[in-house]
Amino acid sequence: MINRIAAIVALVLLAAGCEKPSQPPTTKASPSASIPEGPLQQLVSSNAIVIGYLYTPEQPYLLASFSNGRLLWRNDRESQPGAEGRVQVFNEHDRTCVGFERKNPAMPTHGPERYLVCEAEQAIQHSNSLPRSQDFSLRPGTVFLEYRPAAGTGFAQIFYASVKQ
Repeated sequence: MINRIAAIVALVLLAAGCEKPSQPPTTKASPSASIPEGPLQQLVSSNAIVIGYLYTPEQPYLLASFSNGRLLWRNDRESQPGAEGRVQVFNEHDRTCVGFERKNPAMPTHGPERYLVCEAEQAIQHSNSLPRSQDFSLRPGTVFLEYRPAAGTGFAQIFYASVKQ
């Protein structure tokens, strides 16, 4: 009887695990890796300001500014950075990103959030979740911004990018 109950419990757990959506492959930060030549390297080395927007650059949603190897993430030019960190390289199968990850002090039991400036290596299709539902179709070579919350706390948000020197 105990073996039969154990078998049923194991089957239920196995079935429940099969129904979970697969998570995207995790990437590790490579702080020692050099930034590949191209747009991302130019942005970091020139201390550029990248405007993140949803509709037009004239209506920015956020500003990501590079400063001496650090990335500062803010909602507008006058405010203090909401987050900042040393630039690291994040490589994924369809994009290369520079940015940082940090743990949100308000959620100490969750993993890190990522603040990224990325270049598409392959075509990317992405839909931002509500309340700002928007579909993105990014071609290889497109630079964009991405905020990725800690796993299990929300959905990645992508923004078009415009560079201001």
